[in-house]
Amino acid sequence: MPGHAVYSVATLVSELRTLLETSYRNVWVEGEVSDLASPASGHLYFSLKEDGALVRCAFFRNRRPGSETPEEGMQVLVRGQVSVYPKRGDLQLIVHFLEPAGEGALRRAFQALKRKLEQEGLFDPGIKKPLPAYPRTIGVITSRSGAALHDILVTLRRRYPPAKVIVHPVPVQGEQAPGEIAAMLDRVADNMEMDVLILARGGGSLEDLQAFNDETVARAIHRCPLPLVSGIGHETDVTIADLVADSRAATPTAAAEMVTPLASEIHQQLSRHRTVLVARMTRRLGDLGQHVDHAASRLVHPAERLRRHRLELESLHRRALSHVLLSLSGWRQTVMARRDSASRHNPGNWLRLLRERHHALNHRVVRAGFQRLYDRGRHLDRQRNALRLLGPGQTLSRGYAILRDREKRVVGSVSSVHPGDSLSALLADGSIPLTVDGD
Repeated sequence: MPGHAVYSVATLVSELRTLLETSYRNVWVEGEVSDLASPASGHLYFSLKEDGALVRCAFFRNRRPGSETPEEGMQVLVRGQVSVYPKRGDLQLIVHFLEPAGEGALRRAFQALKRKLEQEGLFDPGIKKPLPAYPRTIGVITSRSGAALHDILVTLRRRYPPAKVIVHPVPVQGEQAPGEIAAMLDRVADNMEMDVLILARGGGSLEDLQAFNDETVARAIHRCPLPLVSGIGHETDVTIADLVADSRAATPTAAAEMVTPLASEIHQQLSRHRTVLVARMTRRLGDLGQHVDHAASRLVHPAERLRRHRLELESLHRRALSHVLLSLSGWRQTVMARRDSASRHNPGNWLRLLRERHHALNHRVVRAGFQRLYDRGRHLDRQRNALRLLGPGQTLSRGYAILRDREKRVVGSVSSVHPGDSLSALLADGSIPLTVDGD
């Protein structure tokens, strides 16, 4: 018609397709799966419907990894691009991702909270508290009626019986669960009796685990001063609580194993330490024994020391006497020689002077000899007094006694005597006969 643009069918469909693909490139749509078809090509074709509306969907094989496989009548949430199928001019949704409708919102909320807490540093490995090696008291926060509590208690009793276990029951599912879990964590934080905490529950769906993806619980874990291990769900389940906790275990049982050492391993370690300690003590005692033997070999009995001093004094006395006698003999010979010379010359004055000198020299020599003997005697007295102070007599005078058996051997240990043995106790002023009592 004149004045109006005329589209061919192909052009119209093409422009509509371009417009829709540009305007609705990445949209989320929720609906019920119907008319599901699964040809040999691996692609899936189905409709999403709700009351009074329907849209055709194509889910190509290369887009399916990582997504759920839909079933007839299943309520799903899909993400995709709106387009037009040119051959029939049908509106269709090219699906890029598909998941059950109930979990989709939960997963998006999970990812949003995860990004928020990660930016705030709640997942920082640098703030994680280390677990105690040998906890004395272990706190368990979980449901009283769940199988997780039974598994934890059985594991703790098997691995580490000495530990005291305190159970703090809380609901782990439902609307009230996040608030009660957070409140329990705050109450437990005020009780420093516990060394470590376990926060646990059994497996379940994403909705069942929602209490552990709550921000209130995450922040309560973060401010808890006690080391905390999470054991929530199964190995594939990762919650916000797991990311904030100081350590994460795949299951409640694994959490109990993580906080406790194995008793048999402790016994083996103690046995190894005992072996090393005994070896070191044996070696040290051997070294000390050798040192004592060496010191004993160098120790001289007081009587022997006195005998040696007496011999030394007698030797000095003999040497001094010999020296005096030799000096007197020399002077006598000198006097006699001078007397002979004087008698030959008959000098009366010389003879008198020589006699006086002889007398003076003789007096000096004798005096020097006796002075030396006197000094040696005083030295001997001092040595004798020192030996007396070191001898057993001085010790006995202070109230001590020396026990001897019938053969006069000194008794040095209680293991060397037996009931009925006759002993004697040597005191400072005598000895007392004794008999060992059987009691």
